[in-house]
Amino acid sequence: MQLAVRRTSKGVHLTAAGRAAATQARNVLQEVGRLTGHDEGEVGTFTVGCFPSVSAQVIPEIVELLARRRPKVHVDIVEAPAAELQDRMLRGQIDLCFLYEVQLLKEIEPIVLRERWFKVAVAADHPLADRPVVHVADLADHPGALLNIEPASYLNETLLRRFGVTPQISYRSSDIQTIRAIVGRGLAWSLLMTEVQASHDGRPLKFLQIAEQVGTNSLVAALPRGIRATAVVDEVIAHCRRVLPA
Repeated sequence: MQLAVRRTSKGVHLTAAGRAAATQARNVLQEVGRLTGHDEGEVGTFTVGCFPSVSAQVIPEIVELLARRRPKVHVDIVEAPAAELQDRMLRGQIDLCFLYEVQLLKEIEPIVLRERWFKVAVAADHPLADRPVVHVADLADHPGALLNIEPASYLNETLLRRFGVTPQISYRSSDIQTIRAIVGRGLAWSLLMTEVQASHDGRPLKFLQIAEQVGTNSLVAALPRGIRATAVVDEVIAHCRRVLPA
């Protein structure tokens, strides 16, 4: 049975059989840890993966929690596209991931932390800002700015086209702060899920509900399917469920 494939310049990747074997092996090691009393998570490294646009919400909470309750645990932070995070988690390099439900691979088990819906972010003086609710078609006549991280960019444009809108995407950036700053200056609207009162440079933002049923894209914690969570993973997930904004 082939467990891994070596790809030129891309390193070694597990096959489906390899991922299944890795899951079983990890569970065996966790059981050994429980039997020997070494699964309390009081020392060592906890590696957390986070999709960049949700990192500012999640990472500080985890760092503070573990600094207070498990001061001998070192937190290693990995911020990367969703596919890379999940691949590294399946290879045992990341303990827990935080991303959006539409990004999940089939081998990943999600734990929903907060339901999220797409909203239209605009500047306070944008032509659409006085509307409490907008239709997707209302966006066609105004320039937009999209987060340029896959699959976010593809999914956003697909959503718009599903309602017959060919968007005027004038700006793209891989940084959520940059997108908010562009929106805050009145240069574009954007499709975002996490509401903030202003961009990082202090420009007010408004978040408008979309009239159409565009579906949810909830914030989730993610683990490989079949993996039993460790004590520290359970503690981190429970904490995030308590403190993350609605």
